[in-house]
Formats: sequence, C-alpha cells, structure tokens
Amino acid sequence: MSRMSCFGVLLRASIVLYLFLKCSEAQCTPCTNFKGVVTHIDSTAQVDSNCSLSTGNASVPSNLTTVNVLNKNQNFNCCCTTMPEVIMNLTASEITTSSVFLSWTEPFGNRSFFRVEWTDGKTNGSQNTPETSFNVTALTPGVQYLFTVTAVAGDNTTVGQSKTVSKYTKPAIIRNLMSIEITTASVFLSWTEPFGNRSFFRIEWTDGKTNGSQNTPETSFNVTALTPGVQYLFTVTAVAGDNTTVGQSKTVSKYTKPAVIRNLTVTEITTASVSLSWIEPLGNSSFYRVEWTDGSRDMNTTTNVTAFNVTELTAGVKYTFKVTAVAGDNITKGKAQEKALFTKPEVIRNLSVSEITTSSVSLSWIEPLGNRSFYRVEWTDGSRDMNTTTIETAFNVTELTAGVKYTFRVTAVAGDEMTEGKNISVSLFTKPAVIRNLTVTEITTASVSLSWIEPLGNSSFYRVEWTDGSRDMNTTTNVTAFNVTELTAGVKYTFKVTAVAGDNITTGKAQEKALFTKPEVIRNLSVSEITTSSVSLSWIEPLGNRSFYRVEWTDGSRDMNTTTIETAFNVTELTAGVKYTFRVTAVAGDEMTEGKNISVSLFTKPAVIRNLTVTEITTSSVSLSWTEPFGNRSFFRVEWTDGITNGSQNTPETSFNVTALTPGVQYLFTVTAVAGDNTTVGQSKTVSKYTKPAVVRNLYVSEITTSSVSLNWTQPEGNSFFYRVKWIGANISQNVPKTFTTITGLTAGMQYIFTVSAVAGDNTTVGEESQIITLTKPAQPVDIVATRRGTSQLNVTWTLHNGTVEYYSVNIFNAALNYTSSNTTQTREASFTGLQPGRVYEVTVTAVAGDFRNQSAQVQLATNPNPPGPLTITERTTSSLVVQWTTPGLMIGAQGISYNISYQLNGTGLGERNLSSSTTSLSSNLTSLSSGTCYTITVKTMGPQNLESTSVYASECTLPKPVVNLTATPLSNSSCKLQWTDPVEVKNYYTYRVQYIKATGPVPKTVSTNFTQVNDLEPGTGYNFTVTTVAATGSEGSPERTFCNTKPNVVSNLTFEGLNTTTIRLSWLKPNDHKPTYSYLVTISKNGSVVEISTMVEMYTFTNLTPGNCYNCSVVTVVQDVKSDSTETIICTKPAVVKNLIAIGTTTNMSVTWYRPMGQVDNYTVTIYKNNVMEDNRTITNNYLSVVFQNLKPGKVYVVKVATNSGPLTEALNVTNATYPNPPGGIMVVDQTTGSINISWARPLDMDLGQYSFSVFHLDRQNLTEHNWTLLKNLQSGTLYNISVVTVGPFDYQSTVVTTANSTRPQSVIRLIEAGITTTNVTLVWFQPESKPGYTFRVEITNQSVTTNTTMKTITGVQSGSNYTTNITITGLQSGSNYTFTVTTLTGDGTMATPVTVSYFTRPFAVSGLVASTVNTTTVNLTWTKPPQYQSGYTYRIQTEGCMSAPTNRTTETGEGDLISELTPGTRCTFSVSVKALNSIEGESVSTSQYTKPESVNMFIYNNGSNSTIVVRWEAPRGNVEHYIVYLNKVLFSDLLNSSIRSTSFLNLSAGRSYTAVVTTISGPFNASSEPGTTATYPNQPGPILILEKTTSSISVEWGEAPLMTNTTFSYLVTYLSTQLNNKTVTLTNTRHTLPSLSSGTPYNISVATVGVLGLQSEKVWSSLVTTRPESVQSLSVVTAEENITLTWNKPVDHKPSYHYYVIWINSGLIISNTTTLMEDLIINQLVPGSLYNFTVTTETADGTKGAPVSNSICTNASPVFNLKCDSPNDPKVILSWTKPKGLNQGFQITAYETNQPPQDQAHYNTSGDCTPACGHTVSDLKHNTDYTLTVTTLGCGSSSTIQKLTCKTGVNAVIGVAVGVTIGVFAILFIITIALVIHWRRQTKKDTSDIQIHSMR
Repeated sequence: MSRMSCFGVLLRASIVLYLFLKCSEAQCTPCTNFKGVVTHIDSTAQVDSNCSLSTGNASVPSNLTTVNVLNKNQNFNCCCTTMPEVIMNLTASEITTSSVFLSWTEPFGNRSFFRVEWTDGKTNGSQNTPETSFNVTALTPGVQYLFTVTAVAGDNTTVGQSKTVSKYTKPAIIRNLMSIEITTASVFLSWTEPFGNRSFFRIEWTDGKTNGSQNTPETSFNVTALTPGVQYLFTVTAVAGDNTTVGQSKTVSKYTKPAVIRNLTVTEITTASVSLSWIEPLGNSSFYRVEWTDGSRDMNTTTNVTAFNVTELTAGVKYTFKVTAVAGDNITKGKAQEKALFTKPEVIRNLSVSEITTSSVSLSWIEPLGNRSFYRVEWTDGSRDMNTTTIETAFNVTELTAGVKYTFRVTAVAGDEMTEGKNISVSLFTKPAVIRNLTVTEITTASVSLSWIEPLGNSSFYRVEWTDGSRDMNTTTNVTAFNVTELTAGVKYTFKVTAVAGDNITTGKAQEKALFTKPEVIRNLSVSEITTSSVSLSWIEPLGNRSFYRVEWTDGSRDMNTTTIETAFNVTELTAGVKYTFRVTAVAGDEMTEGKNISVSLFTKPAVIRNLTVTEITTSSVSLSWTEPFGNRSFFRVEWTDGITNGSQNTPETSFNVTALTPGVQYLFTVTAVAGDNTTVGQSKTVSKYTKPAVVRNLYVSEITTSSVSLNWTQPEGNSFFYRVKWIGANISQNVPKTFTTITGLTAGMQYIFTVSAVAGDNTTVGEESQIITLTKPAQPVDIVATRRGTSQLNVTWTLHNGTVEYYSVNIFNAALNYTSSNTTQTREASFTGLQPGRVYEVTVTAVAGDFRNQSAQVQLATNPNPPGPLTITERTTSSLVVQWTTPGLMIGAQGISYNISYQLNGTGLGERNLSSSTTSLSSNLTSLSSGTCYTITVKTMGPQNLESTSVYASECTLPKPVVNLTATPLSNSSCKLQWTDPVEVKNYYTYRVQYIKATGPVPKTVSTNFTQVNDLEPGTGYNFTVTTVAATGSEGSPERTFCNTKPNVVSNLTFEGLNTTTIRLSWLKPNDHKPTYSYLVTISKNGSVVEISTMVEMYTFTNLTPGNCYNCSVVTVVQDVKSDSTETIICTKPAVVKNLIAIGTTTNMSVTWYRPMGQVDNYTVTIYKNNVMEDNRTITNNYLSVVFQNLKPGKVYVVKVATNSGPLTEALNVTNATYPNPPGGIMVVDQTTGSINISWARPLDMDLGQYSFSVFHLDRQNLTEHNWTLLKNLQSGTLYNISVVTVGPFDYQSTVVTTANSTRPQSVIRLIEAGITTTNVTLVWFQPESKPGYTFRVEITNQSVTTNTTMKTITGVQSGSNYTTNITITGLQSGSNYTFTVTTLTGDGTMATPVTVSYFTRPFAVSGLVASTVNTTTVNLTWTKPPQYQSGYTYRIQTEGCMSAPTNRTTETGEGDLISELTPGTRCTFSVSVKALNSIEGESVSTSQYTKPESVNMFIYNNGSNSTIVVRWEAPRGNVEHYIVYLNKVLFSDLLNSSIRSTSFLNLSAGRSYTAVVTTISGPFNASSEPGTTATYPNQPGPILILEKTTSSISVEWGEAPLMTNTTFSYLVTYLSTQLNNKTVTLTNTRHTLPSLSSGTPYNISVATVGVLGLQSEKVWSSLVTTRPESVQSLSVVTAEENITLTWNKPVDHKPSYHYYVIWINSGLIISNTTTLMEDLIINQLVPGSLYNFTVTTETADGTKGAPVSNSICTNASPVFNLKCDSPNDPKVILSWTKPKGLNQGFQITAYETNQPPQDQAHYNTSGDCTPACGHTVSDLKHNTDYTLTVTTLGCGSSSTIQKLTCKTGVNAVIGVAVGVTIGVFAILFIITIALVIHWRRQTKKDTSDIQIHSMR
C-alpha cells in the first residue's frame, strides 16, 4: 500500500471514530451541523442509523449508511439524534399461568423509557415503562410468548436495538382429578383439561419405595403393574410445549384394591360359632372385614389376623360368611371370598343311665330343642365300635362285657340323614385297677408331692387321702401327681391314692404310702463356746415334730457329721484356728427325711504355739522363735513386760526380735496365735528371760607368775548379779562378786585363755565374754615344701626353728586314694615315690624328743598331672567345634583337675592364636568360629597348685552355612527351576550339590552358581530337592530342602448336562497322567464375575445359577497348587417356570396371571385346554404377565399352560381351574310343619345335567343334593328361617345365591329348679329357650288337695333367639312340707307349651338352747331343744370342726343331745346342729364352741455342755397347745411361750450347780404339767497352765483356779500324755503339781479340767508339747588347723532321732557365729589363724528345748609367713624380710645353718623377729661367702605355722675381693687379645675364598 493509501485509511478511521464518539452520547443534542473534509479519494464512512449525513447537496437516509466519498477534499455534514444502547441481561424471573415478570439491566448511555412488547403469534401487546422490570399479565396459561424490550431515546422516536426472550406461561392446574376404577394391580385416573394450553400430561406415582412415571396427551391414564393393597400417591402435571415448563401438580392418594384372600376355610363349626381362617392375599392389606348374615340380620367386624371366630350365632341356621381384605385407608376393599354353611343342631338333653348290669346299659334322654329325624346310638370299649338307630328317646344296649369302660354317644340326626348335632356321651366303668408305682417326688415341711403311674385300663380321676392318725383329709385330682399341702412339719402321714371311674363313684383298690414330712428348720442356731478343738452349738426346736438332729461341719476340705436328739451339741476334734461351717438339720422319725439346714461359720481358737524358745539374747534384744501351733492361724501377737513397761507387736512369722530392752533385766514374753477373723485368739504361751548383761570393760592382766594370773576389769553397763571367770586349758571356772580375781595352780609353759562375763539374776544368762590370752612356746617343725616333684614322686624338706630332736617322723597320705606312707629320718628331707599324678597329698612332720611329740601343721603338696588322651571332634557346626579327649592316664578320680584349650587358624602364626579357655570336663565347645574354616587345637592338663602337663594337638574344620532363600518354580510338565542365595560367610572355593530322587534313585548334580534347571521330570509329580553347601571334603553344610511339582496334563472331553433351571452338571475325563493327588479347579464366569471351585472328582454340579443364562466354564488340573493349562466350554441353564401362576374364572371367562420368573425370559406361550383339547393359544412378549380367555362354558374345568421361552429352551407350568356355575331358578316352598320345611327350584341354564349339584343353606347348615328339592328338618319352633340355594360346580365353586324365608312354631321352658327355699317361701327359676316377645308363663302350686294358679304378666323386650331366665317367689307355705310346682309357656296368641313340673320341701326351723360341756381331753357333751313346727321324721345333723383332722358330720334320729368323742386334745371345737326334713333338706344351723383339755408334755432337760445355760426341751403332746410355761427349781422362769416353741434356754446360770425343770401346757381354760427333770451346769474351766520348771525327768506346772466356783464342790483332773501315748492322770484339789518320772527330751501334752457335780468336767486347759530337757553331749573334742577346727562329740544319754545340736563359737568374748547340725561332728571354717576360740555344744529337742551346754577352748594354728627374702651385705650376716602372715601371732622363730652341713651340728637358733614397723630379722655371726639355709616359723597361742625356708649366701671378705678383681682383670685382657686374633684370621680366610657369595643378614 502506498503512503497515501495508508494516510487515507488513517484519516477515514479518525473520522469514523469521531462520529462514533459524538453519536454514542446518551442523548442527542438538537441537530448541529458538523463539517469535515476528506482528503483521500474513495474513502468510505459508515454512519449509525440515528444520524443523518450529507456530502454536498446529497443527503443520507437516517439509517445505517455507507457513504462513498468520491472527490478529494469533499465536505460532509452530520446531524445526530443518537440511538440508545441495547438493554442487558433480559430475564424472566417469575412465570405464572397468566403472567411473566421481566427484568433487565440499564443499557450503556441514556434512554428515556423502555418499550415492552409481547405476542403469542395471534395476539400482540405493548407497554412502556421507565423501570428496568415489568410484569406482563392477562396471559393465557401454557402458551409460548415472545417478549421484546427496547430502549427509547428522549425524542420518543429513536429506539435502540431490541432484546427478546421467548417463554411459555405455566400451564394451569388440571381439574377434577379422580380415580374412575381401582383394581388390585391398576388405578384408572381421569381429569379435566386445565384452562389454557398444554402439550401433554406427566403422570407420576410412588408407594414410598418404588417410583413410576409416564407421559400422555390424554386426560385419562390407567396406571398398571401395581402391588395390591398398597397406598400410592398419584401426581398429574400439565407440561407446556417446551417440554420443560410445568404447571402446578395435582395429587391424589389411593390404595390399590387388596387381592382376594386365599383358601377361605372353616376350621370349626359349633352350635353358636364358626371359626374361619384364610391365607393372606398377594400384596398388602391393612385388615380384614368379616361379614355374615342369616338372611334377616347382617353383622360384620374387622380383624388384622388371618383367622376369626364368629360367635353368638343361632344353632342350626344357615349363615353366609364373606371375608374381604381392606387397604390401609380403611375404605378400599378387595374382592370378597364367601362361604355358606349351617351351624350344628342342638344336643339332646338329659342323657341318663337308668340301669347298669354286667352286660347291658339302659339309656334314656329328652328330645333336643328343635327338630330331628331319628337318633344314632353309638358305643365303644376303645377297640370295637358299635352303633344302631332309634326313633325313641330310650334304648337298652345289650351284649356288653363286664368290667370294661364303655362310652355311649347319642346324636340327633337331621332329616337329610347327614347333618348331625353334637353328641352327648356317657362313660361307664367297671371297677378300675389299682394305681401303679405310687412314689413321693418331693417332701417339704408342709407338703408332700405324690406321683404314680395310671392304672391299667382307664380312670376319670384319683381320690387322694391322707391322715396323721388323728385327722383325716382327702381331695381329688385328674392327673397322676398331687402336691398335698398344709401338713405339719416332721409328722408321719399315711397317703392313699384310689382311681375313680368316670361316674365318680366306682373306685379301685387304694395304694398306700407312709412317710414323714420334712422337719422345719431349727431356730436360733448359736455358738455357746469355742475352744481350739471344739465348738458348742445350741438351737431352739423347730416348729412341728422331729426325731433327732444331724450336725454337720466342714473346713472346706473334709466333711464330718453326727446326730443328736438334744438341741445342743459340742463338736470336738476340730483343728485349731480353722474356719468351720456348721450346719444343723432336723431329721424326721424315719431317720431319713431332713429339713432345711441352718448354718453358721466361725473360727476355732488357734492352738497354743509350741516350743516357744529364745533363740538369741543380746543386751538390748531377745529373739523369740516358736513352732506353728497345731491347726491354722492368721498371725501372732507378741507381748512383753519387765513389770514396769509393756510392749506389743503382731507378726505373721514364727519368730520375732524384741528390741530396745535394758541389759540384764528380766522380761516376761507372751506369744498368742490369732485366727483368720483377727479376733479369735488361742491360749497364750509365755517365757521369762533375762537380757544379757553388757560386756565387762577394760579386762587386763595385772600380774603373771609360773602358776598364777591376776585379772582386773570394770563393771558393765546395765544390771548384773555376779561375774564368771573361765580359763581354757584346765577347763576351770569360778564365780566372783568383785571386779578382780587371781587364778592360781596353773602349769608353766601352757597356753591359757581367760574370759570374764557378767551373769544376770537367773544365774544362767551370761553376757558377752571379755577375753585375754597368755601362752607358753612350743617347738614345732615348719616350712614343709617340695623341692623336686614329678608325676609320681615328691621330695619334701622342712625347718625346725628351736631345739633339737631325736628324729623326725614324716607322714604322707591321700584320703581319696586311701594311701598312707611314713618315713623316719634324722635329716630335714624325705623322698616319696610311686605316687599318682596330679594328686594332692597331706604331709606332716613330727618332731620326737623323749616321750613328747610335736607335730607340724598339715601341708598339701601335689604331683604333676599327665597329659590328656588323644583329641577327637564329636560335634561340629558352622560356628563351633566340640573337641573331646580321654582322662589322662592314672588320673581317674583326681580332684582339682582342669584342662586348658587353645586354638588357631591353620597356616597362621602364634600371634593369631585365640585366647585360651579352661574346663573341668573331658570336652569343650569352641564357639564363635568362622564357618567352613580349619583350626589347630591344643589341650593340656592343669593339676593342683597350678601344675600343668605337656600339650596334645588336633586339626579340624567347621561346617559351611547352608544356602538361603531356596525356591523351586515349575516351568512345564517336565522341568523345574531352582534358585537360592549364597550362604552367609560364603567362600570362593564353595560348591553346591543339588540332589533329587527319581524312580531310578537319587540324582546328584554339582554346580558353582546359585541357580540351576532340572529337566526330564514326570508330569504332575512332586519332587523333593536338596541343596547342600560344600566347603571341603567332609565339610558340608546342612542341606536345604524345597519341593516342586511339575505341571499336570490337561483334562479332556469336557461336557455338561442341564439338571434344572439353576443347576448344570459339568463332567470331563481324567488327564492321561492322572494321580490320586490330583484335584480340579473349575471356573465359571459371566460378565466379569468369576467363581472358582476345587474338586477331587471328574464332575461338578453348579447350583444357584440364573435360569436362561449362558456361562463360560473352564477346568484345570491341580496338584500341590500347581495348575495345568485350562480346558474351556460354554454352558446354558434352562429358563425358569413362571411364579404364582393363577387362573381365575367367571362363568364365561378365565383370567390368567403370573409373576415374572427368575432369570432370562424371551417370551411366553399361554395355552388353555378343556378335556385335554386345546381351546386357545397365545404367544406374548416378556413385558406382559397376564392374559384373558373369553367365551368359555360355565361350570367347566380348564387347564392353562404357561411356557417360558429362552433361546432354544422352554419350560412350562400348568394351572387348573374352573368357570363358575350359573345359579338355580327361583325357590318354591312345597310343604312346612313346626319342625320342617320342604322346598324345590328350577335347574341352572346352559349347564350339563350331572355336572353340578346344589347346596342348600339354613341355620348355617349346608346340605348337598343332586336333586332340585330338599326337606329341611330339626328346625326350631316359632322361628323365621332364611333358606338359600346355590349351584355347586367343579372345585365346589358356587353360583350366586337364590334365597327365600319361612317360619316354625315355639318351644316350652326348661331347667325349672328352685333358686331359694326358706321355712315359708320357695323361689323358682327356669330358662326359656328361644324366648320371644309376647311370651307369658302360668305357675300352679299343689299341696295334697290345695291348688293355686298364678299367671305372670307378659314380658316384653326379649330378642328372638336370646336366652331368658324367669323367676317367681311363692310365699305363705308351711315349714318342712312337700309342694308340687307346674310352669307352662304361652305364646302371644295363647298357644301353650308342654307343662313342666317339679316338687320341693320347705325348710324346717332351727333348734335352740345349744350347750357344749368338756368331759376330758377328747370328749365334749352337746344338748339342745326341739325346733318349732316339729314333725315326725325329723333328724339332727351334728357337724364338728376345728378339733378333728377334717370336719365331720353325724346324724342322730332320737333325743336332743349327743356325746362327741375322739376329739383332738387342747383344741377349740366348733359344733353346729341343724334339723333335716324327710327329703334331707336342712334348716338353719346353730353353733357353739368349747375346748378339750390339753395333754401334758414329755420333757427333757440338758446343759448342752454349757457352764451357764440349761436347755429345757419337750415334745409337743398329742393334740394342740396354745401356750407353755416353764418352772426352774420351782420358780417361774418364763413368760407364756408360743405353742410352736419346743424348747427354752436359761442363760447366765451359776457353773457346776444342779437344776430341776417342769413344763406346763395351757389350752383355753385348761392346763397340764409334765414330770420334773434334773441336770447340772458344767463347771468353769481352770485358768491357764504355767510351766514353772523343767528338768530331764520332771515338769512343774501351775494353773489358775476355776472362777465363780465357790459354794459348790469340785476338783481338778490333771492329765499328761507323751508322744509315746502313755496317758497318766491325777485328781487334785490344789492348783500346783510336779509331774515326776518323765523321759528326758520328750514332749508332753498337759491338760487340767475342773470336775463338778454329777461328775461333769469342764473343757480342758492345755499346755501342748511341753518338752523335758535333753541330756548333754559327751566327750567333746577339738582338732585344729590354720583356718578351721573340727569338733566331735558323742550322743547324749537317751538320744532321740529328733535331736539336733546347737553350736556357738566365741572369740574375744564375742559370739562369732552359730549353727545347728544333726551330726556328731562339725567342721568350722573361716577362722582367724592363731586366735583363741571357745566352742559350746548344746543338745536341742525338735521344739528347741535345750540341754546343759558343754564347752571347749582352743587356738587355731598360726599362719606361715610369705614373700620371704634375704639380703647379704659384705658382713658375715643375713638380713631377712617377709610379709606379715594372716591372723594373729606371738612372734617368729628364725633358724640359720650352713646348707652343706648337717643342721643339728651347726644350727643357729634365734627365737626372735617381729613386724614393728616391718617384718624382718638380721641373723649375725655367720661365715663370709657361705650358703645358709634360713627358716622362719610363725608362733601362735596354739600350734606354730609351717616352716618357710630360704637359702642365702653371705658376702665376700674385702681382701679376697681385691684378689678376685685382679684375677678378673687379667682374664679380661687375655679374652680381648684372643678375640682380635680370631677376627684377623677370619678376614684373611675370606680374602682367599672370593668365589663364596656374601649374604647380608638382618
């Protein structure tokens, strides 16, 4: 484009933009000329339509114009009224049926107003508005409108661009929505068109669960496929033409009709009721309406169950019943189901038996109400039935069998000879058999439950009788069990049970059972006394009777029981401190029947503790110990007192340390066992002890001579009585009162240990000893050592520090080898050969001089051990080797032997050797080794004293570790792949052996990789593979195993068979490699759903499939979860038959419906047959589920077959039904009487003769007949009858009903009886059956010749068919006279019924002046006066109640008085006397009351083992007692006691006294007293037993006096019993006694009891297991060593196996330790060498009783020095030094002699040396440069230590030293010259041999 062109375009654009801006103002200004010049030729300007544009003289129309500017520089003019902008956001926000509300947004710019226009294509509308919204009204509903909105400028002419929107108005609501027809499955809706237009209607319906919808252009619609009886909400909405805009909906709620009920049946018919039942209809229903009618009266009710009993019907009337299902709206009903039938006729009346013989029964009866034709008489004996008929009301049944129960039935039969009323039956029995197996199932205190087996034959009920001997009772029951109640507890009753025949008269033989009722529970069970071994129980007699009591007790593990007749019992032989539960049960007279028990739980007192001993006494504490008491306890209470202060503490242990005591003070300690209830305590045990006095202080020796020692000390803290001074060596002691003493008569040169101790006030308790030692110095060989040793020899040397000897006796022995050897030598050396290797020998050296011998201490010396036997490897793992060897030679049994084991890797140096280990066994497990590696192992024997043997060697390898993660995978049917991970610590030289087993045998394979593939395997076969790591030959890891199954082969010939619609059987052939382990995996799938089934057989049946469907199936062979390739096929199921196929007919149509079957269905084929000939056939799609066949014949049977078609398969289902018959013609009455109606009718149209029958209904009775007539019999008189006839076709289908009505005559009254008789009046009552309005009654009264007529007024308001009872009272009659009464019924027209007559006597008057007088305990005399109007023939009935087992009646005919006997004693009797007329009618009775006298009781008195209680018990006397009173020692001790009480207790009486009791019975005004009874209370128990003194042959005891026993006579019985059961007793009057002639160390059980009046003894006070002191041990001796001492002694006299010995040892006055032993020797270790010890041995019995102690004092041997060293200066002397020895010492003995000279010739004795400050000694006066043997022996208070020896050389003399130095210098010079010459020679030699290689060694 040229530059000009570009400029022109730019100019044109500028002009247009300018014009646009000017013309787009909101409102155009008045027309103004605008001028412009266009300089570009052919420019085009576009002008908006509301502007006018001109160029020159040419003007432009006022619309959108394009102006071509042709000339350059052409002028143009523009005048504008600008257009408003278009509105924005035009919307219709509210639409109704007649209006649309429009709204929009203001346009850009200005506007004046808006023009709104609308049109429906026919009519137009327009309106201006200044607002931005407008409501367009007066529109037509459902019409489409086009709405246009335009902005208008201020000139009211210029308009902007329009905006349009198209909308439908809402259609109007439809009108008159209604349901025209409702069926069980459809509702037909209709409505009126709404005002305005619409396109179509939307119909929607819902039942709350499922929804439906349909569109229709019509104003009606039939909604189908609904569920019967369900409430649906139907909604109809008009929809506009846009298919979117809908009007307001109209709804209606309707229930579909419920379906017809199914199977309406009559389950029971009676004379007044019919029970209906049915199956609920298909679909839903709310309830059912039941309707019935007898043709004249309609009734109905509702029910929500599928059964109903219609009652209050009239007998014999035909009723039509209809049952209809009603929907939930209580209005919509389904089709009614109907039944017509008759009620049963009435039963005959008053069937009676007039005569019974052994072979005949004569029956008679009264006609039933209504009519009948004849009577059927039936009888049966249960096995044979007989019957006959008669028209009479009596019949004699003959030829019967005697003794058999017969049932006779008489039934009235109607005229149709079929309809029968209810029969009346009577049963007659021969005498029934006796009942069987009378048993008692339950007995209580007041009842007995009886049961029995019914007798052979029959019976009606059973009479149960019972008596306690004084009162008889009876009742009846119709079951074979009866619970007899209101019995007296603990009483013997006799029960009789008799079977009674159906006539309630004939009875069989009685079966009898006698037994006791359970006694009542005892009362007030209490515990009167508790001891350690007994509990005294007491209780009150139970109510009722009892024979004795069973007392039971248990501690939870052992149950015990006994019996007693008393109401108290003392349970003995119990375990102390144990919780017992005691139960007391009353037992009846049969000794078996028991009442309910009453129980009480408590603890017995704990027994006294045993063997209370003081195990340790210090200055401030006493340790007590004791043996558990016999029995149980919870804890112990320990109490102590010194008479001033007291202390107490509880402990669960059998020992306690009482602390914070004062030294040397006497304390009394008490220990008591407490039971588990923390309350019950046993007898206390006490012991009195002094605390030890404190140790004396500052003991020192003030003076020593050759024969005496003087001692001084300071008195101890606390108390002491005197001091005991002892010294060991002479075994002498003395007691001194002062704090100093002098001991004389001692032997010089002996060691003595002096001890001083304070003694307490009991002369026995000794405080801690304070000790001091003085000694002489014995000579003894020491320093015994082995200078040379081998495996079989020892060379022994020793030293003697002081003196000389004649010779030495050297002894060597080994106790384990039983080896002893001895040498005698004058030197200090001895050699022993022939010894065992690795053994320790005990060596002693004894110095002998004259008659004295001094033996050295024992020294242990050992031989070297032998090396172990050859090494073998017994077990190897990946990380360990077990090396084993044999015991070294000659070392079996050697002690202290161990072995040192070390190992190293093969090929390594010692630097890599592992640390060694030691063991005492013959093997060692070398662990933490590297797998697959070889090691060199070294073992040597380690003997005693750290001696070791030579070594033995072996080289072995560990196992490599197994491979890991071994897996096997099947590749095909002939190969598997194995894979694994290298083992841990794998080495590069490892290989792997793979092995598996084939039929030919194992197959090995060696690989070096960690995988391999195995081929040539069998299909479907399992192989076990092992992979073993191989490190070297013989070094293999444990094999790893895995399993692999090759794939099996596939199955073949896969076929299937359809069994039914949901089941298909699939089968196949086995694979050619089949094995028993094979299984098959069968898979079935459809639409992505897969099911897998495993089976072992070659077939599988699929069930629960969907009918009519096809499935994909496959089968694979499986073995060990390995699958073959699959074989596949497709299977199809048969279609299912339709469900709920129903055919419902009318007279000419058959409607067939069904439910859709399960599964897939393509279509249905429906065929109807009559007589196996097809009548019609139709095929319909699966959308329809019903079809109707028309033009059928009435009363015919049709078969309908519905076939389900699915693909090629078809399944059919048949249903059979019939069309209904046509009704009969009109009914005509042929004849009628008072009891029958004869009718006839015309046959139905269009029906074949013989293909139907008729059913005639009247009084709810139904008669079937083939004829078109019938005779109705047995009708009620005076009754209107509705008669109906229907045609009955196939399936008993009935036609519509044809009806008529007629009446019969009325009946007479029945049940005329008296309702009340007095002396002058009789009230009659009768029953008028079928009473009707207008009935009246005539009553006649006759007495001999007098007749009275009475006419009743007419009774109105009585409904037909209702029961009506009438009564009348006839007054003014004479007492005791007979009258005849006749009642006749009259109808409204005066017709009379048959009269009914009865006869009754009036009652006689009562007697007067009745008086009762008591004669004795069982007899009362009665008298009275005659009644008014007395007549001959009167008798008197006397009834007695309250004092006999049952009310009794007796009749007297003469006299006005009687003597009544056999009454219950002590009972209030009520006597009633009444007068009886000739027919036994009685007058009013007159009553009075009186008591019989009571009988006296049989009384018992006893003390229950109590010392303060007397119990008086008595047996209830025969008869009754109201109260008891009891006298004790002629004093009334009780108030009136209730008659239920049988005992009373007198508490808080004095112990040991005699008491006499009397019991008096009271009943009413009478009383009687018992014989007196006497007993005594037990005496009180003595006080606790205190043990005063015990010796080896006696025990002195004292006890407290029995309290509260003054003014009575008593003594004490002392019993003592040893464990040898030698029981001894003694009777005393004092409270102290010494038991003599006892055995030492023997426990005795000592008891004391108080003996009171009548010889009664109190409970014993026990002191259990009091033991006499044992004898002391004999011959105590001591053998010492350095750190141990061996004590030995002999058994004491009269030793017992239970003895033990208590040993204590004391050092420096302190008890070092103590122990107890059963043996007569003891080694005491860990002693201090060189210390003085005092040893005491005391005999102790099992309970800790101690004998007199035996003591001995001795020193341990001194310990030798060690680290002995010497130093030799130039002087002729030796300086010795050593380490201080263990323990104590009294200096050292040092000897020195020349080593090469005999010691006895040149010994230097120096008894000196000490350790202040260091241990050492200088031996002087020796030779220069000489070897000396020096010995050091430790001296002690006893034997000296072993000798320690050392060889030292003294220094050289100084002159000799210079000479030696010169000599050494000369030798050194000569040596240097020699070395120089040698070097020179060797160098010269090397020069001459240049051909020799020179090596440099570093």
